[in-house]
Amino acid sequence: MTPVEGIQGYIVKILLLGPQGAGKGTQAQRLARITGARHIATGDLVRAEIKARTELGRIIREYNDRGELVPDDIVVTMVMRRLASSDSWVLDGFPRNKAQAGALDDAMQAAGCEFDAVVALEAPDDALVERLSGRRTSETTGAIYHLSTNLPPADDPGPFVQRDDDKVENIRHRLEIYHQETEPLKDYYARGGRLLRVDALQPIDTVTGTILRAAEEPPVPTKLPRSASGRERYAHAS
Repeated sequence: MTPVEGIQGYIVKILLLGPQGAGKGTQAQRLARITGARHIATGDLVRAEIKARTELGRIIREYNDRGELVPDDIVVTMVMRRLASSDSWVLDGFPRNKAQAGALDDAMQAAGCEFDAVVALEAPDDALVERLSGRRTSETTGAIYHLSTNLPPADDPGPFVQRDDDKVENIRHRLEIYHQETEPLKDYYARGGRLLRVDALQPIDTVTGTILRAAEEPPVPTKLPRSASGRERYAHAS
């Protein structure tokens, strides 16, 4: 990592892999806050393009309206555009398959940079189903609670509903897709010596600290060239 003047952290390039419910979004937000990096989430990019009514957004909406997945080339275009404008980032939800991973590697090689950490957040399916299916959303406030770990306060009148995405059958369907399409990326990155496996059921602070410590370590040689700026160790916030 490289020190940056004027922000609270350092230039980092961190990739987070993991199924829904493993905490990618939570960790990406925490890492971005600590380091000053940009949190890049594909879901956010898609919504931004649609809201801005760009040509790309129009195409994406057409796929969404048909219930189809957005093609890889469109997703890659969105992400690469954002990476090109960011020196420091935490990637959340990209890549989702080997084709996207290859495109990301090519882009990073062309830019002469490499990952500080590639992290796979891991948890058993049953634990993820329990974590996600217990979520309830307040129709009044929009706040999200959990039946076991985060009950709604008395001043939130509700009613509290379970989103379709949080129903058991839908969660297990998404996990099946993850195992088929995205989980093989763990082997892809492990072969290059770039993968850190982290137990996602640990306390949130523990997971964040593990990722930051991994990002401090000297890189394992890969096919990607070293960044010209080098790396500096730093004392991370806890």
